Amino acid sequence: MRKTLGVIIRSVNQQKNMIKRIITILAITILSNITLAQVSNVPQDTLVKNNINALKSLKKAEPGDIPPGTPILLDPSSTPMYYEDFTLIQESDFMKIMISGDYLPEAYVDSSKVVKAFVLRKATEFEKEQMKQMQGKMQNIDNASHELLGKQAYPFSVTDISGKDYSLENLKGKIIVINFWFVECKPCLMEIPELNGLVEKYKGKEVVFLGFATNEKSKIESFIKTKKYDYNLVADSREIATLYNVNAYPTHLIIDSNSIISYYVTGLGPTTVKDLDRHIESLIK
Repeated sequence: MRKTLGVIIRSVNQQKNMIKRIITILAITILSNITLAQVSNVPQDTLVKNNINALKSLKKAEPGDIPPGTPILLDPSSTPMYYEDFTLIQESDFMKIMISGDYLPEAYVDSSKVVKAFVLRKATEFEKEQMKQMQGKMQNIDNASHELLGKQAYPFSVTDISGKDYSLENLKGKIIVINFWFVECKPCLMEIPELNGLVEKYKGKEVVFLGFATNEKSKIESFIKTKKYDYNLVADSREIATLYNVNAYPTHLIIDSNSIISYYVTGLGPTTVKDLDRHIESLIK
C-alpha cells in the first residue's frame, strides 16, 4: 500500500492513475514554466541551520528534466519535503499543507534527473484558482465516468457499532450517503470534521449517513473515544467495499431515494465535501 496526497490507494492501476491526476492538479502550472535554481546559491548558514546539506548536490528541475505526465509520488515518508526557507516539513503536517491549496511543489533533481526532494512554495492567487478549477473538472470527470453511476445499488444488510440495523431495502425512499474509510487513513481522518457538518446540516431530513470502515469494531470504538465522527459507523466492511469496487480511500458514494447510485468520488481535495453537499441538495430538491 502506498500513500499519496489526499488518497490511500490499494489497487496498482488505481494508484498509477491517481498519482498522475494528483501531480497534474498540483504541478501543471510549474512544470511547464520552471527555471533553474541551484541550492548551492542558498547561504551556507541557512543550509546548516535547517539540516538540508543533502540538497546542495541538487537543482530545481528545468523544463524537460521531468517529461510531461510523469507520475511522481508526493510522499514525505520517502521523499523529503521543505518549505521555501528549507525547513523540513513533518509528515504529520504535509497533508494539511497540500490540501489547503496554498502551495505548489517544486521538484529538485540530481545529476541523473531523478527527483530527490520537493520544496513547497506559496502559490499565487492565479495558480490557486487554476488548481481549484482543474481539480473540480477532474473530480467531475471521475464522477461522470464511474462504471457504477446510474446503476442499481448492490443490496447490503449491516449493523453499526451501536447495534442499529441498516439495509438497502429498508432505506429505500431515503438518500444514502456512504463513506468508505479506515482509522489509519490520514485523508479519511482529515475530512471527518467537514463530514460531521453534513450530518448536522441534514439532521431531520431523509438522509442517512453510513461510514463503512475496514477496521474491526474494537478499533473503531477506541478511535471515537478521542475523535468525534457522526456517521453511523459499520465495522469490518471489506466485503461491501469490494462489492462497490472501492480500491482507494476515502471513497464517497451517494444512493438516491430509488436505490440508484448517483454519485461516486475517490480521494480528498479542497472541494470534496462541498461537492458532496451540493449533490445531496440536488437530490432533496
